[in-house]
Amino acid sequence: MKIKLSVILPSLNVVPYITECMDSVTNQSMRELEILCVDAGSTDGTREILDEYARKDTRITVLDSDIKSYGRQINIGLDCVSGDYVAILETDDWIDQDMYKCLYEYALQDKVDYVAADFDAFFELQSEKYYFVRQRLFDNTRQDWYGKILNSDEIATLRASDYVLWKGIYRRQFIEQNRIRFHESPGAAFQDMGFLQQVKSYATRAIYIDKSFYRYRKGREGTSSGELDGLKYYKEEFAWINDELRLTETLTEIHKKYYYYTMSISLITKYEQILLGLNGDWRDQRLSGPYKWFREQVLGALRCGFLYEAMYGQERWKKLRLLLTSPEAHAQLIMDMEKEKREPIWIFQKMIKKRPVVIFGCGIRGERLMVFCNQNCIRVNAYCDNNTALQGQEKFGYRIISPIELKNNICEKNEVVVLSMKEGAEGVFRQLVNMGIGEDRIIDRIPSGII
Repeated sequence: MKIKLSVILPSLNVVPYITECMDSVTNQSMRELEILCVDAGSTDGTREILDEYARKDTRITVLDSDIKSYGRQINIGLDCVSGDYVAILETDDWIDQDMYKCLYEYALQDKVDYVAADFDAFFELQSEKYYFVRQRLFDNTRQDWYGKILNSDEIATLRASDYVLWKGIYRRQFIEQNRIRFHESPGAAFQDMGFLQQVKSYATRAIYIDKSFYRYRKGREGTSSGELDGLKYYKEEFAWINDELRLTETLTEIHKKYYYYTMSISLITKYEQILLGLNGDWRDQRLSGPYKWFREQVLGALRCGFLYEAMYGQERWKKLRLLLTSPEAHAQLIMDMEKEKREPIWIFQKMIKKRPVVIFGCGIRGERLMVFCNQNCIRVNAYCDNNTALQGQEKFGYRIISPIELKNNICEKNEVVVLSMKEGAEGVFRQLVNMGIGEDRIIDRIPSGII
């Protein structure tokens, strides 16, 4: 069987997710796959599960990494691939059945260096159902870029916005000719940055399709994206690109411009994330250490004219300039903004008094309120709606009950009903009060900023 696509799966202690991931790749509608599982010394049974899959499917090869390094794992896989194209699949995620068949057909038809699609981020609700959010690469101003063969200059503009590698496939010959490899730094911290910057530097033909196949898991504990050392890892990745790969020496002006733009976006995004985790302590070495390196790089790019306000938008530009001139003032601004953002949450939590919630209204606002409650650890017991056609059904795993059932249960379960609708809340409030539900059990005005 001719191998059309090689899939590399790096793993380390992912027992809760590995079966879902492996089932999704072994059940692909494209059968001509080579599946390379590279484990970095799992101790929770992951390695044994992979071995069991390999015994049942001859397309699977299980390899071992000598060090715990995501970059090293992928490089081991790249050294073994034999398919026309290469894909990387994170082992806590999963993919749609037709992902690789569809991407491969586009790649062959248009003879591109890589082809990618959108993806869905998802997290698990209290109801144990998944909630999916489509992550689109192109907004309304660039809708016509879907399905278009992009050239080198156009690819350059995507350096910062196209920031994940696993939603696409890459031509093996393109990777080998340009000697594209991963930084073998310890752990699993942002090594995809170096890979993607190399891909964007060398690719001359790429295509993005207006579909979503990849399912990216959010909220998993222990992921590198949430580490307080994240800025240090980003600094090490960019320093590797600069000093060892010496990539910037060969870039055209537009590629240099968007390379430094990507660096500045990485700085401001990760810096502010960690700053919040440190409760505003901008002096902490985990920030102040790598910040000095980034500051020198970004200021140099500003002096050379690679970076300017129109690239950012007013608010982000303001925050970047403030960070470069006064980390203390920047920290105060960010903490003030976070306090303002959190205030509606505190108000809502005070209103419900730790009681479980029934959401009245099954429309889009009810859905947003459900997501808000899940993200802020507020228990949702059910939906309620006057529409008899909906009653008895489920929405995201939550039962949709009638107002009568709500009345019968609300005191017994110590619930509070929250009216999600923007129009008609006053009428529903009167309806529930007339049914005998106490006003103290009804929240008819949701604080601004929640949904």
